[in-house]
Amino acid sequence: LYNRESMNNFFDARGGAAGGGPVQWFHSLPPVTRLWLGSTLTVTALANFDVLQWTDLDLTHLTDVLGKASNNTSSSSVLLFGRLEIWRLLTCFLYIGKFGWHSIINLHLMTQISSRYESMGPICTRRIFVPHQNNNPQLLQQQQRNNQNNNYPYYSKGETSDYICALLFGVTGILLSQFYLLPYLGDTFHHHYRFFHRHLTFYTLYIWSKHYPQHNVNLFGVVMKAAYLPFAYLVMGYALSNGEVVPMDMIHGMFVGHLYYYLACVVPTVLGRGRVVIWTPGVLIDLCHWLEGRRVGGVNDDDVDG
Repeated sequence: LYNRESMNNFFDARGGAAGGGPVQWFHSLPPVTRLWLGSTLTVTALANFDVLQWTDLDLTHLTDVLGKASNNTSSSSVLLFGRLEIWRLLTCFLYIGKFGWHSIINLHLMTQISSRYESMGPICTRRIFVPHQNNNPQLLQQQQRNNQNNNYPYYSKGETSDYICALLFGVTGILLSQFYLLPYLGDTFHHHYRFFHRHLTFYTLYIWSKHYPQHNVNLFGVVMKAAYLPFAYLVMGYALSNGEVVPMDMIHGMFVGHLYYYLACVVPTVLGRGRVVIWTPGVLIDLCHWLEGRRVGGVNDDDVDG
């Protein structure tokens, strides 16, 4: 599970919310949730105060990263030398619209879901790489257990790098399916979204509900298992629109979340013996360990089951 005591510098989460106001509460959040929330508030505030134009933040097609001008001409020179706008790949997930009740609800839901998933322990996709020649009996025992148990090609405890990897998968999956899959399914499934903040929120909600299906949650006084929570929100979203609008952003996020869960948790069980489809890159693991003040490279003590 996420260990706040080991964080320092940027990842310092000490302070807690018990002692005071918003600043203390913000610093009590897990690191990835804190970064996500802070980035969302910053981008949304800058757009609301007209420091940034929301048209410079949206993403109507992946070609937008080449510059809006490139979409209005077929000139190969413009496509080749046009101004790159790569930030759109991220800002389209960070802008939540005009400040209002709707944006507050979305921020609250995103923060609650992300914080809960990160603090309870995300799905671990760090592969177990243990050298065959090793004098550490704990590592050799871990390798032996891994070779004998086809269901666990990953370490047992998820951490910051695993959550970041999951978000990167979600961002990539949402954008690729939005522009290259859903258009072929007709207007019923393909909505022309410019921003995808709620997509990513429900992507996170879905993988949390699959990872902790028996966890009890309270939704407006109704106690249910976490496995049913995404569908409860889906019904609520449909009901609040008087049955006129299907919340495709929720469904889309849940679809990509199901794909991630299937590849991260189901496929390794079927293939067995450490053969996996997705895994957390080593450079991302080392970066997070460095920021957390942990040993970079190799296997950390927390990765070895005692």
